[in-house]
Amino acid sequence: MKKYLSAILSFVMILSVLVSCSKQGGGSGGSNRKTDKDDEYTTYVKSLAEEVNFDGMTFTYIGRSGGNYPIKDEETGDISSDAVYHRQRDLEDIFGISWEPVITEIGPDAADQVINEVMAGGDSYDLANGSTQTVGQPLLNAGVIRDVSDLEHVDMDREWWIKEMQTDYSIKGRIFFLTGPIVVNNYCDTTCMLFNKSVTEMYGISDADLYQTVKDGDWTIDRMFEVASAVPENPSGTGTWRYDEPPGFDFILTSGYKITKFDEEGAPYVDDKLPIEFSNLADKLCPVFSDDSQTINIKYKKGEDPEKKYGTEELKNLFVDNRALFRFGTTEGALEMRKEDVTFGILPYPKRDSSQKQYCSYARMGQDSAVYIPRTVKSLEMTDVITEAMGALSQKYVKDAYYEKLLKGQSIFDAESSEMLDLIFSTKVYDLIAFYSGADFDQWGEFLDTLNDSIRFDNSNFASGYAGSARLTNIYAQQLVKAVDKIES
Repeated sequence: MKKYLSAILSFVMILSVLVSCSKQGGGSGGSNRKTDKDDEYTTYVKSLAEEVNFDGMTFTYIGRSGGNYPIKDEETGDISSDAVYHRQRDLEDIFGISWEPVITEIGPDAADQVINEVMAGGDSYDLANGSTQTVGQPLLNAGVIRDVSDLEHVDMDREWWIKEMQTDYSIKGRIFFLTGPIVVNNYCDTTCMLFNKSVTEMYGISDADLYQTVKDGDWTIDRMFEVASAVPENPSGTGTWRYDEPPGFDFILTSGYKITKFDEEGAPYVDDKLPIEFSNLADKLCPVFSDDSQTINIKYKKGEDPEKKYGTEELKNLFVDNRALFRFGTTEGALEMRKEDVTFGILPYPKRDSSQKQYCSYARMGQDSAVYIPRTVKSLEMTDVITEAMGALSQKYVKDAYYEKLLKGQSIFDAESSEMLDLIFSTKVYDLIAFYSGADFDQWGEFLDTLNDSIRFDNSNFASGYAGSARLTNIYAQQLVKAVDKIES
């Protein structure tokens, strides 16, 4: 019996070795091991590796330093940092490449280095990362990046690329930057609003009713005003405000209006005639947001010192100190606020009125990041394949880490806020406006400043101010189109 048992055990051991050997990938791109634990994204990336041979090649990725910059040398225990670290290691292991980071202190430095390198005919950089304003805009204007249509393997229809880039981010049908979970910022700068749970309890506002109103599709600006009216006005500045730092232009973009239009050739422009239902937003919001007894504005009117006006050195602490009901911002702001000693819930921005079909959550492109393909990459095939692989592995690692574990797991206090985040990200809207509105590193630009100030402070000339700023903005749009036209296909 022992002889038979011994034979069986020997057979099992031999079989296990054979099975293990059979799972070694036959492709030339790195180890390419396949195990039962491989998910659909890893399997997809390994299928890409079977078609190429990048063994021993170096992939150089340039961009700024910081928490969201996707180059990490080791595990740190930080959820999002470790996610990009594991993505990196997978790419090295599967493709047999060496990953070389070139980290700059600020985004413009990365843009300058890529521009100088490409203009000199150098091929040091395989991929660049950075803000669409501070990196993408100068790279495009200098004509040193490629149209992604040059890339054979980057599949814009896959879930790890934002599909709206093919429409809302295109310029005459051409796309020069890629974004999605490949950059963490894709989950950071999406508009949302917070409500302070201590304030709702203080004034008898039902948190459950707030969430249900959103679910029923009835969360409108008028409904927001109605809810906020439970908080008394605060003319002395010593009590509680209804609203904390509302950004005016967000209400245009979350009300269902696309500022950027495209002509028959796909060139972007701004219509200088704002439809009446959107023009009326300034008349509705300005009296409330400019009222000192209802709204606290950190970035206040020119010439006024809000610190002296309200008797506090750090106005951002008003929401933390339970002295404001609603706070407007982004999902990144929600994550940062979670570090403070304040309990809050998350809501989408309200609809302009009941005629708006769905909620709209604006993806703040001007603060978002993307990746860019320099024109002089040493191997277009490698950049093409590795970029697609990064996108797929980002869906596996980065999206799960930042969205599910960090944003939803650590920035919320109740299950309803998790539902709200799902709704917010499923109703994201994109607009190219920040890319050509005259914005620079320090400000949004003339056009968006006009929208912001008119809705927050003075709506007396909103229509004429919008029209004049739109015409000026179209000059920037034309300059952008000219820059694109100079870039060879």
